[in-house]
Amino acid sequence: MDFLPLSEIIFRKSISRIQIHDGLTIFASERAKFEGWLKVELCSILSESFDDVIPEKDRIDITFQDWAIELKTLNTNYRFPNIVNKTRPITKNVQEVVDDIKKLQTTSYPNKSVLFVVFPAQHNDKNWQIHLQKISANLQDMKFQEFEFKNNVPGILYFGLI
Repeated sequence: MDFLPLSEIIFRKSISRIQIHDGLTIFASERAKFEGWLKVELCSILSESFDDVIPEKDRIDITFQDWAIELKTLNTNYRFPNIVNKTRPITKNVQEVVDDIKKLQTTSYPNKSVLFVVFPAQHNDKNWQIHLQKISANLQDMKFQEFEFKNNVPGILYFGLI
């Protein structure tokens, strides 16, 4: 499957699951990461279209067919109403995505990508754009879609082709 149709499947199904999940509203309000949940849900989503979805193969979060995907959730320290103010190491979180990209570049999978959720955040925020450039500089292509958790906390889902 090509990058664009795969991104459409992932965005449509992942965002709808994020938006209805009561537990994720708590995680979003507390700026808590939920990468494990995302991995389980993405495996479920992909298994609807592919028979060979495998988590944690070759130390990669999810593999199927000729694809390898690494996942991350990036919690920010950006201020929003109804969200606990906490200091979060956004620079470190961004570097972890870049490190995953570099790790995947060394694999033999023909198709490699990163999927990451950023919250609370809005795509056009100038502070976030500075960090996003560090990631996008390592990608061939990137798609994104903004969404809100059930409690109106803003987030962005990114899917990048390496």
